[in-house]
Amino acid sequence: MNDAVFQKVKDIIVGQFEKNPEDISMDKTLLDDLGLDSLDIFDLICALEDEYGFHFERQMESSINTVGDVVAQIDIYLSQK
Repeated sequence: MNDAVFQKVKDIIVGQFEKNPEDISMDKTLLDDLGLDSLDIFDLICALEDEYGFHFERQMESSINTVGDVVAQIDIYLSQK
């Protein structure tokens, strides 16, 4: 796991969706645990695309369930740069 990526994802979730930072960990689900809805997840993906300068593939979006999934997808992108 890339701690810097996790921290950035966490910061965006806290800032954009007013979540408690202590409630965010790699295993937390975006929908059930953090209470994000599909529009929130879209907004999160857009913010991450702006931050990292890449676009999530459509098929990746459907496989993103946890904070860890988000971090893993960004790690894959960064390792390919």
